[in-house]
Parts: sequence; structure tokens; C-alpha cells
Amino acid sequence: QEGRRAPLLGGAYLIFWGVLNAIAFTAHWAILDGRIGIDQWGFAYLWIGYGVIAALGMTLLRMRTRVKPGLSTIGARAERAVWTGVSAAILAIVLGSIGRLILNQDPMAPNAIFGAAFALYGAALFAVATLGEQKWMRAFGWLSVSVAFSLCLFANQTWAYLIAAAGSVLVLAWPGLVLLKNEPAATL
Repeated sequence: QEGRRAPLLGGAYLIFWGVLNAIAFTAHWAILDGRIGIDQWGFAYLWIGYGVIAALGMTLLRMRTRVKPGLSTIGARAERAVWTGVSAAILAIVLGSIGRLILNQDPMAPNAIFGAAFALYGAALFAVATLGEQKWMRAFGWLSVSVAFSLCLFANQTWAYLIAAAGSVLVLAWPGLVLLKNEPAATL
């Protein structure tokens, strides 16, 4: 029972990924729509930069979280396990889509990523809401599943990237702000 209702520690992660995804999806849309005059390598530059920022951000976030009290509570452990599984699943989808892009010369292959990612975000939000006793997070799970549906339905539309950008802010950054507000201060 000890620590069962302790605050979750993933708020900063959700904010980071929500904002990073929103920027990347908006930039991807701008390149696709011709609003940014960049050559065909623009997508590679964008997503390689995304990967570098993601790796650096995760390193810094892990260092930040290590000094937080409640790291060993059941809610925090469940939150970490669920999001680790979701991250592995999304990485598999990304690598498979990039592989299809390269092997089959299918420029639409990466469009399969964001619908699946939002479905997985929804599953993670439902799981964390239940295991961390944060019922309010279920609404964000439903919202994420709705975004996933829209993105799968309209995956090859240029403007779908704007839905993904808005979804990232609403589904990840917004609940991340709520979690961060409730997070305990770091211990020295």
C-alpha cells in the first residue's frame, strides 16, 4: 500500500515528447506543403535532427528523474514500464516503415507511423491512469485513440501532420503539465 497514491514522475517526459513531436510534425507538414523551400533531403535532415534532440532530451530527463522521490513506487514503476514498452513498439514501427521506404521506394511508408503511435499513446495513458490511480488521464487516452483513428483514416493527406501536431500537444504535453505540477521536488 505504501506509495500507492504517490505522484507520477513522467510529466516532463510527456511535455518533452509532446512539444518535440508537435514541432517535427508541423515542420514535416510545411516541407510537404511547400511552405519551406528545401530539397528532397529536408525530411532526412528533419528526422535526423529529431533523433539527435530526442536522444539528448531523454538523457537529460533521466538524469532529472533519478533525484526525484517516489521513483520506486508502484505507480512510477508501472509508468516507466508501460512507456518503455510503448517506446520499443514505436521504434519497431518506425524502423519497419523506414525499411519499407528504402526497400520498396514507398514515399508514403512513414505515414503509417503516427496513427500507430497515437494508438499506443492511448494504450499507455489508459494503463498509467489505472495503475497510477490517475483516472483523469483516461480522457487523454480516449482523445489519443480518436487522434489515432483520424490519422489512420487520413494518413496520406498532407494536413494529417497538423492533426498529429495538435494531437501531440493535447495528448502528451497537456497531461504532462498536470503531472509536472503534482510532481515532488528533487531530493539532494
